[in-house]
Amino acid sequence: MTKRNIIIVAGIAVIILAFVVARSYRRPHDAGNDMLPVAVVPFEIHNGWGYKVNVDGHTYIYQDIIPGVPGNRVFSSKEHALRVGQAVAAKLTQNKIPSVSRQELIAMQIPEAQ
Repeated sequence: MTKRNIIIVAGIAVIILAFVVARSYRRPHDAGNDMLPVAVVPFEIHNGWGYKVNVDGHTYIYQDIIPGVPGNRVFSSKEHALRVGQAVAAKLTQNKIPSVSRQELIAMQIPEAQ
């Protein structure tokens, strides 16, 4: 084996060793550590309520009407807006499309959906 081949083999061995050591010291993946903070903030609007879903302190979803219901209706209470906002935020954190159907609103006992 020539000196050049020995250097190449040694270099490859060092790269493989570095890769193995780096993988063994890496922390196991924890989705909770990778997630940005998500918060639901209800707000008063036009004789009713809406909600915002904030991600890392920035508004990601601004919902000033009830989603999944025809027309421009607002939630009658802060609690209803918060309940739906939390459901939307949960979908968002589960990597699902953050939409809400009329059937889901009825299941959440949102009176404006009926």
